[in-house]
Amino acid sequence: MRLGVLILRKNYYRLLGPVVEDALRRGYDVECWHDWSGPRRGAKSSEFPDTAPVFAMGTPRVTGYGGTADLAERWRRDPPDAVISIDPPDGGLRAATKARWLWLQYGADILFQSTPAGILEADGVALYGPRWRSWLEERFPASGIGPDLEKKGTVVGAPELDTVRTIDPKAVRQHLGLPVGRPIVLYLPFPLHSNVPTPWLRNVHTPSTRIGQGVRTILARRWDHWNHVVEGWNDRRLVEAARNFCDRHGALLVMKSRLKDPFPRYAERLADRVFYDLSHHPPTILELMSVASLCIHFYSTAVMEAAYSGVPSLCLAPRAEELGPASYGFDFVHNGEEGGLYNEHGIAYWRPLVTAFDGLRQWALSDFPVAPEARRRYVERWLGFDDGRSAGRLLDVLARMMDG
Repeated sequence: MRLGVLILRKNYYRLLGPVVEDALRRGYDVECWHDWSGPRRGAKSSEFPDTAPVFAMGTPRVTGYGGTADLAERWRRDPPDAVISIDPPDGGLRAATKARWLWLQYGADILFQSTPAGILEADGVALYGPRWRSWLEERFPASGIGPDLEKKGTVVGAPELDTVRTIDPKAVRQHLGLPVGRPIVLYLPFPLHSNVPTPWLRNVHTPSTRIGQGVRTILARRWDHWNHVVEGWNDRRLVEAARNFCDRHGALLVMKSRLKDPFPRYAERLADRVFYDLSHHPPTILELMSVASLCIHFYSTAVMEAAYSGVPSLCLAPRAEELGPASYGFDFVHNGEEGGLYNEHGIAYWRPLVTAFDGLRQWALSDFPVAPEARRRYVERWLGFDDGRSAGRLLDVLARMMDG
């Protein structure tokens, strides 16, 4: 089979790397199509797909293309047999080739992409776990996608997480210079640059001093945020609280961010180690999860990677109006609903962000235990399978599509 794998950004290999590995193992002719129409400068330039990772099972063909129109023209002349993507199928590309198209879920993004159109265009939709299927119908109640989703949707798990079983925690500590024997708190900083620039973020959370907070809040006339100014609640104070939490427990404070969200100077100063993405296959985030005792984040979908890795996570949750418009997912994703993505006692813990300034002085690592049954429920609901064979299931679905 000649298989086209669409790589719009370098970090797509985080999800698709295991799929490429398994396809090469099966003897498929794998073509990784890198979209070179994206920015080479600016916040997202670090993800320009100029290179591919090394694969244990062989070497795929890597070809650059200049955007959708260019790729459509190439595929009209010489199409692959099948395509796997983590974006919904593009109508122009679908019209250019009769290749069977399998759309793989990319975290929670599947709820906010052009999902009804994507489901109609795709030949198959690969979902992480069963809860996502019902969530999609709830998200688009008037779209009528239910029958198509029932026909095309298949739960395969999250192929990215197949990598977990290949990671050696001892080797990770040695490679990343993390001392043996010390617990690690993995802190995923609030995305000060890439988040929607709400008044709370601009005027209250980002300024690193109370004077800065006060001046901006007064000029903005946002008196509903004045208590944050009085208390000095901002990102710097939060990082300081995390630093003190780690010191009380003899833990290392290890931070992981993306280049589009650079670390503030105070964060680099207070952390024991800071990392950006050193690799996407294997993903740096999964390497760090393999040695973490707790992951602290702010509505990051890394909550799923933590749960699968058996790491308890603590979501420090801003209010909806602080994080961004409701369209960014509060009704469906970013909330503390019990049994939701961010709140499953025994594996995923949720606290309002404002409670963390005092809470991190009082909480202990032992307050966030891992309960095997809670982890099992979480993985079953959100990630489908716990066997490290999700890439294989995805390709099995593709093989059935080709046969049918």
